Amino acid sequence: MKRITLGIAAIAFAALLSLLAFYPSHSIAQEGLGCQTPAIVVGSTMPTPQTDGSTGGVDLACGAQYAWNAFIAVNWAAKAGARGVPDPLQPFGQSAPTVWQTFRSKDELYPGNASASVGPHGAAIDPVTHKATNPPDYGFGAPAQYFYSPTAVKTSDGQAMACKGQAPVANPSLIPLDETTEIGNNQTFAGTAPATDPSGFNTKPQLIRYAVKMNENVYVTVVNGQYWYHGPGTPLDQSKQNYKTALAKGQNANPVSPYVDFAPPPPSNGQQYQTGIEVKSAWRPLSASEAASGRFFTSTVRYFETDTAGTPCYREAVWGLVGMHLITFTPSAPWVIWSTFEQADNILSSNGKPVEDANGAVIPNPKQVVVAPTSPALSSDPQQVAPTVKASGSYCTAPGARLYFRENPTFGTLPSAGNVCVNKRWHPIPSGIVAVNAAAHAAISAYLAKSGKSATSPWLYYKLVNAQATPVDVTQMDNPRFSTPQSYYMANSVIETDYSLGVFTGDLVNGAPSNVAQTGTTIGPYYNNRLLPFQTSKLSFLQQPLRMGGCAGCHGFAASIGQGSSFALGDNVAAPEPTNAFATGKLFREYFPLTVKK
Repeated sequence: MKRITLGIAAIAFAALLSLLAFYPSHSIAQEGLGCQTPAIVVGSTMPTPQTDGSTGGVDLACGAQYAWNAFIAVNWAAKAGARGVPDPLQPFGQSAPTVWQTFRSKDELYPGNASASVGPHGAAIDPVTHKATNPPDYGFGAPAQYFYSPTAVKTSDGQAMACKGQAPVANPSLIPLDETTEIGNNQTFAGTAPATDPSGFNTKPQLIRYAVKMNENVYVTVVNGQYWYHGPGTPLDQSKQNYKTALAKGQNANPVSPYVDFAPPPPSNGQQYQTGIEVKSAWRPLSASEAASGRFFTSTVRYFETDTAGTPCYREAVWGLVGMHLITFTPSAPWVIWSTFEQADNILSSNGKPVEDANGAVIPNPKQVVVAPTSPALSSDPQQVAPTVKASGSYCTAPGARLYFRENPTFGTLPSAGNVCVNKRWHPIPSGIVAVNAAAHAAISAYLAKSGKSATSPWLYYKLVNAQATPVDVTQMDNPRFSTPQSYYMANSVIETDYSLGVFTGDLVNGAPSNVAQTGTTIGPYYNNRLLPFQTSKLSFLQQPLRMGGCAGCHGFAASIGQGSSFALGDNVAAPEPTNAFATGKLFREYFPLTVKK
């Protein structure tokens, strides 16, 4: 035990030295930072983001530390019989379901059968006022039920039927994987996953699928504001108009009420610090060796196929978690903190060799062969109003164990004639983040050793890819406090896999990234983050137009139209996306309004 403890201490000390180098031109002590060491806490309580002592923003090093502490908290075992509540009496590391798994799924906030009089299940809706009458939690803890459009799934209430050969499930999986695309741009596959399903049920077993979840704070905001349905004249429509009216006058004053705000108010009178949380997770079937490795967090998921009539139906199976976005709305950082985690073995060479280690450090290539991030290599010009993504070289006919993706052919701007294979990240994980990962893994290992439980845990094989703790303009992407180029373009290899999402800035025009907009004959910069005081804590450097990349840049459009940075808001889930999502030329939902026109 002493030898193990000393080894963990050495790893943690090395991680500390690396993190202290996170700021090459600043002294941590001089800046008065709230995270002077990589203090990773293995605890069930959601952390508080530490703002710095001068600007009021959250430094990137603090944001990375916060991201890991939040990741541990949401992956704590959930209390039995409750949703979104950790059980501090349970140890970290092995138990399931986790806290975030018990959150409400997207279609439990925005069900496909919703209307003014039909709200999320569990919420008691007054037939006259259409307001929920059962505060304070509006039935958040009601057992999971998934309602889609009755027309789409061909049932009277909108609950999908079990597929042929699948026994109906009374208590559905907490993970409904009703997204099969990366916001409509592409579908991603794992070459290392089984090529065929032994049961014959999963038509595309290498396809990575996605689920979106929200915690009680987000749910209460949606139900209290009557935002579960949308359309002209609805409370959501009025809230969005109020936001856009205020924004049209500048960025110095909040909208008139009502408006969407997912960040809870600052705590007072001894109240507990609250956080609004959204989680997007990515899952896939595992090979027999992967399932036996102990390196993947696994859970029963619900995935969707279509029957012989083309109607969505569900199946359930045990799959592995391969990626997670953790999105938090907090009183001290109401502009939203974005962080993204991955399983360690996502990016492999064609022969199955890892490209990175468990902390995210690139494994040296002994032959020093320079390869592009993808095969074929991709490129575009974001200074074009109507850009296209071009492929250089042949399409990838032999992915082997690599990740590969297929682009949406309906846009006409993306290289969609074949597979595009992933050779490495668009942006390598920087050394500072690698150091935080090492510190987090050391802290988890020390906790496991001390607890007397199993000495291993699947969470030792997940790594922070990057964090966006404070938005910056493109001119400040290498700001030594708030950003690095890698964090500016923050992309997850299984959630933002293709070129457009991996190098996102500006907006998407028919699926391709563009940094400019045209007004009449004038072409100028496109600013995707224009925030109001309730989103900025009145920080002056955020009360100006910003051209942000990655998650904050993409979701900045949703913020600019009054949706609180959430694309899920105002987008009821009519039906699960099909596995052949691009075959008909039309998705069941529109993710990014700017894919159609400027």
